[in-house]
Amino acid sequence: MTTVIWIDWYSYHISRFRALFEHESFKRQVTGIELVGGCGVHRGLQFRDEERGDLPISSLFPQADWDQAGQLRLAGAVWAKLNELRPSAVLVPGWYTAPALAAAVWARVHRRRSILMSETTEQDHRRVWWKESLKRFLIKALFDFGVAGGKPHVRYLLQLGFPLHRIARFYDVVDNLFYKRAADLARLSPERRLTFSLPQSYFLYVGRLAPEKNLSMSLRAFSQYRKSGGTWSYVLVGDGPERATLERQSHELGLDEHVLFAGLKAAKDITTYYAFAGCFLLPSIREPWGLVVNEAMASGLPVIVSTHCGCAQDLVDSGRNGYVFEPTNVGELSSRMLLMGSFSQTKLDAMKERSRQIIAGYSLEHWAAEVARLVQDGAAACES
Repeated sequence: MTTVIWIDWYSYHISRFRALFEHESFKRQVTGIELVGGCGVHRGLQFRDEERGDLPISSLFPQADWDQAGQLRLAGAVWAKLNELRPSAVLVPGWYTAPALAAAVWARVHRRRSILMSETTEQDHRRVWWKESLKRFLIKALFDFGVAGGKPHVRYLLQLGFPLHRIARFYDVVDNLFYKRAADLARLSPERRLTFSLPQSYFLYVGRLAPEKNLSMSLRAFSQYRKSGGTWSYVLVGDGPERATLERQSHELGLDEHVLFAGLKAAKDITTYYAFAGCFLLPSIREPWGLVVNEAMASGLPVIVSTHCGCAQDLVDSGRNGYVFEPTNVGELSSRMLLMGSFSQTKLDAMKERSRQIIAGYSLEHWAAEVARLVQDGAAACES
């Protein structure tokens, strides 16, 4: 039995769990633990997906928010649940919360395999030497294996002393087929563009409207783009603490006719925004990965991605499916927008196809196969 733990389960958590559950190596011997059923780490916003079918997922505090539940109470509940399940391997979400550490310690105490799930990079935060030393100790003491998102995440685990042969890839994946099918289906109904009041050509952002997303800078860059002759619009899907500020900034820049704040949308509606966009934009100054880029690429979009996004090195093939830019450089982003908006439809179609080719290598199947390999390697090590 293998157990997977996440805080609050979004749609992509459900997809990843189902991929493990249905993988031939696990033979449906997989269980899930959800820590809270209310709001997770994003205060006031709930992204939890309740469509779980008959999957064996237990919610420890189904009515509580992450802030309400309490770290020590969650740690105790995780320990008790693992005592009940008695898994042979535990997939642990990071090393920075009490319930995650409790899960790793439980695995060590009971001589079970502990697998760290990590999407942390060196540039996510300012690093302090003594904290890094503590992390090295914790990782060595508590985890047998690690599964990471991409190149920068693997590099950071290596810096923390984790052996390369114990690190797997493809943690940050989504249901590519769902987004591909939904976007292609939406494009067969051009009237959906009118139903959603979408512009003819537009850059698209999907995510929280929060400071780390660097959207204020993106509005300044978009303003320069328009002043330089650009004709595309800018659509932002999502909600968050900066929405009012961003709407006011857009008005002050004279962009009311060219910027659409669409609000928070369900997954079934977001696919329509992906379907009719010309290019996806993620300008974050801090982003461990950026799963919305996966979604956009699976939907068949070229991308413009900040170099501070963890996915940039793995998913952006410069000039072929998109571009990267420094998130503090307004002029560079504006130039990227102008370049993208100048391309012929033939060039854009080629970039869209390249996006789908790249993201096909970051699939649920790859994720499940990598975890299966780690679990099997661990079992073999125990038997030898």
